[in-house]
Amino acid sequence: MRTDNIKHKALFTIPTAQNSTTLANIKLLPAQRKITGHKQTDAYLWVLEVIRLNEPAHLDAAEEALQKLTIKPKDAEKRYRDWLIMNGADPFQVAFGTIGMDNPTRAIESARENIKKAADVRATFGNYETAMEDVEAERVIKSSTRFIDDYYWGWTAAEKKTQSVNGSRSNEIDDQRRSWVAGYRDVLPEPHTLSDVVREFIYWDWLYGVRQTAGKEIGYEFGPDQHESVNDRERYLDELLTTIRPANRAEAVEVCRWFLESGKGEYLKDEGADVILNLVGECE
Repeated sequence: MRTDNIKHKALFTIPTAQNSTTLANIKLLPAQRKITGHKQTDAYLWVLEVIRLNEPAHLDAAEEALQKLTIKPKDAEKRYRDWLIMNGADPFQVAFGTIGMDNPTRAIESARENIKKAADVRATFGNYETAMEDVEAERVIKSSTRFIDDYYWGWTAAEKKTQSVNGSRSNEIDDQRRSWVAGYRDVLPEPHTLSDVVREFIYWDWLYGVRQTAGKEIGYEFGPDQHESVNDRERYLDELLTTIRPANRAEAVEVCRWFLESGKGEYLKDEGADVILNLVGECE
């Protein structure tokens, strides 16, 4: 019976977070501002801003301050929405600016979740800056003679001059690049089982989440996107989901559950029908 690739498992196992004494720098409280001119609405906006800092040193106090406000969340949302419209905000700015205003409880829950994520990043990497550095799997990919780090790879001189390619041409370049790098099989250990494939998908998703958390804690609005090489590797893994047969029924069930929960079928041909057919077929 086929068994997991030990080398692959070692490279793509998520490290266990350790107890860490590394503390995050306490974020300064934002200045209280006169925005709408309505005192309770402006106070509500400020408390939400404090909550969204995801700063444990301020969160409990912000929650207490929220309870002392007399304005209702929906009333504050309406006043702020009206103020945005009156000051010329477009529909997108209005919608974006008022997201979550009517549900401060969810904002607090989200803050606590983000605080935990940040603590896990520090416990795993020591600090946010280290979390942004290449992990071993990324270093292995970059050791390949097929590694591509040129955003304009495959572009014609004319396309580079205009700095644009159309949709079908972009797909063509993606296909050419992915054919060339071949999933970086020349340097990365090959998955032997569907469990290996899923483990690697989970690892890349985890690493993306780590970078999103670390990036925001460092001060970026968003964390970095995955490098194109990782996306190309994942497209290769998509193929393996349809070609590696389940080792047994238990593996087929577990992979099926992961596949349905992951939502990956949304961007695969026929919503991932080939993956499902592979899972329900006869096991080797």
